[in-house]
Amino acid sequence: MKSHQGTQNEFELLKRNHTVPVFVSEMENSAVHLAFCNLMRDIDWVCGCKLVRAKEMDQSSIVIGTITDNEPLLAYLQDKGVSLKKLVLEDGSYRWEAFLQEVIDGVLYIIGTDRRGTIFGIYDLCEAMGVSPWYYWADVPVKTCDVFCLPLDFSKADWSAVQYRGIFLNDEEELDDWTKIHTQDGTIGPDAYQSIFELLLRLKANFIWPAMHVNYFNENPENGALAERMGIVVGTSHCDMLLRSNQNEWEPWLAAKGYDDISYDYSIEGRNREILQEYWRESVEKNKNYEVCYTVGMRGIHDSGFHTQSIDEDNSMSKEERAKAKSSLLGKVIQDQKQILKDVIGESKENASLRTFIPYKEVLELYDRGLDLPEGVTLIWANDNFGHMRRYPNEKERQRSGGNGLYYHNSYWAAPGTAMSYLFINSIPLAHTGNELKKSYESGIRKLWILNVGGLKPLEQDMEFFLRSGWEAGKEEGMTKNASKFVESWINANFSGNHGSEAAEIY
Repeated sequence: MKSHQGTQNEFELLKRNHTVPVFVSEMENSAVHLAFCNLMRDIDWVCGCKLVRAKEMDQSSIVIGTITDNEPLLAYLQDKGVSLKKLVLEDGSYRWEAFLQEVIDGVLYIIGTDRRGTIFGIYDLCEAMGVSPWYYWADVPVKTCDVFCLPLDFSKADWSAVQYRGIFLNDEEELDDWTKIHTQDGTIGPDAYQSIFELLLRLKANFIWPAMHVNYFNENPENGALAERMGIVVGTSHCDMLLRSNQNEWEPWLAAKGYDDISYDYSIEGRNREILQEYWRESVEKNKNYEVCYTVGMRGIHDSGFHTQSIDEDNSMSKEERAKAKSSLLGKVIQDQKQILKDVIGESKENASLRTFIPYKEVLELYDRGLDLPEGVTLIWANDNFGHMRRYPNEKERQRSGGNGLYYHNSYWAAPGTAMSYLFINSIPLAHTGNELKKSYESGIRKLWILNVGGLKPLEQDMEFFLRSGWEAGKEEGMTKNASKFVESWINANFSGNHGSEAAEIY
């Protein structure tokens, strides 16, 4: 893609002060329409062009669409000779989140296999034109031009390697302080999330564990609705089950219900356990119409251990018997959560939904005791405090239908004096991270990659490296294959002066 006066072998897609007709079907998902609106704005920024909606595909210079469940578009593209085979797997199905950008007879086609594939195709063009994904969160200036050209034979097909790729906003108090000044609602809510979700999509990511320290995601119903409209999948971390954020959600929920003497402890049978089930069920009800991820299992409030008062206070048990009982109880928790999902969203949707289990800290030992975990649940493996993956799935775990994922840290808080905290400056070299991610992918960890980014800034470079690694893993080429080359490219893309090579050597 080029930004100079077109030649005989090039197609002038955009030209300053010209009008460009573009076709986007009204049938497209809301997330595609939102990305298209940003494309209109970006094109105006880059070269002062105006996009206008065309009523017919034949009247357009750009055609944008999603081919899944759209027979008229599919027939039209096939008639025009668009290379849709590039988006197809060997079994004839379409690739997950794949897109094709192709020029045929003076028309640019941006085609996705699903809504996010189309969105990624749109934002990939925006970045190529000169709009950095970080234009908002890092104030990166837009690179302007008078003409933006594509080769007459331009064709680019791309797709994700890891199915779900995203971030965890954790220890996010500084981001919350920023939102108090810069957002209308004064918190990490819809105003902030709209820009965060857009950033993720521009980085070809699709997943988030939202902020958990300063508020809770369910508090404002617009948060979940916004994520669905924009195409972002929402989940919750290893200590927050079925889309509940317990640190700030549990006590207000109890107070609103008028429930007294209730503990976040599943070992206490009867009313206590029934109210916990009600708490989880209501969360599933709130989010049942959205594309979300359900974390199953149980830990204590705010990253504390698995509380089991009835087991711990049973003096008739030995230490080994207590450990066995806790593992059995955790299995019971998961089975009951599975039943809640089945009751609320239906068995077929429950089986097809993304469900995760994170054997983190004390839960790992309980898992290793033979925890009864449903086959369709994705296992999420964590790194240690210094950027090394603790372990990789064994042969049996690699065969699970739910697959495997990883939870990695670019921001980590530990108790004072442990010399392990790195909240605001990531102390793990990109080359180290890249090697751990490469080994993880080769070990079958390909379902979900989630990165703890703290309060988002100032980990822009590290975050982009991680997310792009999830997109490029297993491919022969990609900007993340060499950490030094990535830094060089990243610096030159986001800063002026062409200092990438020097900066990469320093980093």
